[in-house]
Amino acid sequence: MIKTLVIHAKPLTERLHHMEQQLKGLPMETEYILDGDKDELTQDVIDAYLKKDCEIYKVSGATSCAIKHLMACQYIVEHGLEGALVLEDDIVLHKGFEHDFGQMLAELNHCHADKPVIISLEDSSLQFIPRSKRKKGQWLYEAPHGRVRFNGALYINQKAAKVITDDVAANRCDYAVDHYYVHLYEKGLLDFLWCEPALATQGSFNGTLTSSMGRVRSFEGLRWRFKYAYKRFVYWLR
Repeated sequence: MIKTLVIHAKPLTERLHHMEQQLKGLPMETEYILDGDKDELTQDVIDAYLKKDCEIYKVSGATSCAIKHLMACQYIVEHGLEGALVLEDDIVLHKGFEHDFGQMLAELNHCHADKPVIISLEDSSLQFIPRSKRKKGQWLYEAPHGRVRFNGALYINQKAAKVITDDVAANRCDYAVDHYYVHLYEKGLLDFLWCEPALATQGSFNGTLTSSMGRVRSFEGLRWRFKYAYKRFVYWLR
């Protein structure tokens, strides 16, 4: 059974209910990453994960998010998991997620099982694989260098989680966590793959949920959906 680790801030009870509804009935065992909320961070915890004087060292929502993601990687390693689905608590899983995720995992195990791999499963950043590079029946593609997708939905295998935790122990994280993972990829320490088509979108982008700051983003959601349709068309032409 796949382990699902949900990055969740305890005050956001709406999102807890949202995730419980989304994951209900899926053949997955769920664990919520609750430690590391912004208001609970101690200096010892910050220093254990983050490099001093980096942008996210000063406590903010991004600081908490980064530490929770790194805690999720630590969980994968410490519990000896083959890998885990790591979801932020505003993620919206696409229709057919269970089937498509299974197909993606089968390809991962067949083609990339011996490598440290992170897979981006979401399309919130409006970045896609151009149609000219897609192959029928293929789900996984090497991430374009220099491009960053968000971290709302990731699959991280144990080898990649070990690379991340070892690097944090030796050097500390000194980027926002999405950039940090890409930084490790650019250094050749792990493989970063994009799932195409994507399997999820962050609800705080598409207007399904309020933002973590409590703002209702209905207008922003409509604007995002328009941009989504436009970008899909642009990448289809490429």
